[in-house]
Amino acid sequence: MNFMKRKVTLAICILCVLVSLYGCREVPVEEGAGENVSAVTDTDPKDTGTADEETVLTPEDGAVLKFRSGDKEFADAAAEKFREVYGVEVNTEEGGAYDFNKGVLEGATGEGPDVFMSPHDKTLEGIQAGIFLELEPSVVKKLKSEVSDVAMNTVTVGDKVYGVPVSIETYVMFYNKALVTGEPASAFEELKEEALEFNNEKENKFWFLTDVTTGSPLYPILSTYGFRLFGENGTDEDNPGFDTPEFEKGLEVLADYRSIMPISSGDLANTDFLANQFIEGKTAYLIGGPWNIKTFREAGVDFGITKLVTYDGQQQTPFAFVQNAHVSAYTKFPKAAQLFAEFLVSGEGAELLYTKASKITSRADAGEVEGLKEDKDLIDITKAFNESTPMPSAKRISYYWTISANIGPAVFDKKMTPKEGAEKAVNDWNAFLQTE
Repeated sequence: MNFMKRKVTLAICILCVLVSLYGCREVPVEEGAGENVSAVTDTDPKDTGTADEETVLTPEDGAVLKFRSGDKEFADAAAEKFREVYGVEVNTEEGGAYDFNKGVLEGATGEGPDVFMSPHDKTLEGIQAGIFLELEPSVVKKLKSEVSDVAMNTVTVGDKVYGVPVSIETYVMFYNKALVTGEPASAFEELKEEALEFNNEKENKFWFLTDVTTGSPLYPILSTYGFRLFGENGTDEDNPGFDTPEFEKGLEVLADYRSIMPISSGDLANTDFLANQFIEGKTAYLIGGPWNIKTFREAGVDFGITKLVTYDGQQQTPFAFVQNAHVSAYTKFPKAAQLFAEFLVSGEGAELLYTKASKITSRADAGEVEGLKEDKDLIDITKAFNESTPMPSAKRISYYWTISANIGPAVFDKKMTPKEGAEKAVNDWNAFLQTE
């Protein structure tokens, strides 16, 4: 009878979590990429812990781990190096942002990954779902001494830490040096003047391109006149800011972007199309991030990186992101799994992240990482990261992704006015609240 009761209790718990997570939407970062990333806590990441922090973890006998990551080459290299150091086998699998509903079911059956990557805005959801393991004090102590304070805040709630910050990301403007001579544009007005001379729809040539269908690349445009999602600190769950003049003016800016991108929003949603346009020299400027660098380098593109432009003298500010490694609360080998997650942001892990994935470590000494410190492109992205707006880790941010995906394309394609777009955003937000 006790066994049957436990089974029933487990089933009920799983059902409850699934219901609570209904409607979660994967963040399009790269979907995945915060900095000053939005803290989920006010706790000082440098706080000292207890005497238990001195306990050194060692892997469980016979431990075998599964690691899910969107960067397979990096995952394989890290797994091999970890095996050499700790003697623990790590099997890797490719996967995007963590699917929480799937994770709950996988975890309950023992089939899910032991360690997986996830964007930082999912931290609160994962904690509330009970699928993120709280890290041991000894691991936390080491992380706090080596990782950026801002990055640590994305995995910290109160005095507890639920993940390992691995990499940082933000949006920048790439420019093709074969087309852009001299200094890159710093203002929208410059782009507009140059686009009028260069654009040729029949030849599929466009001076500037960016995705206008996804909340992350849309945010810099919406932010032009001061719109800040969920308030200045990104923590006001009840006020996303859709009813503000700043938001409507941001939509007016979005509508103006059609003048330099005479192309449908549907085409702009195709990331492969955008990258190929840039690689083939049919686009001079492209909004992207560190995830583009490896592809551009392999294609032999001579490119530069600069920050986003101003519009009417107002600086457009992108979101900043942290990609975190989380240990599953269902893992059978919590010690080995925590050690592996910690290894991903070690000095060796940071070098592998750079050489295998062309990404930037969240370590506080990123500028000292071998290879990375000589990479001007990634150093430029690090600078942009430090000037970016933290992507909120608010649990209602999934509403923003859906709302922006609905109104962004409609306003850009002139199917909806900025005023109508703002009104729809407010109405859709209220409708979401009614479903809670």
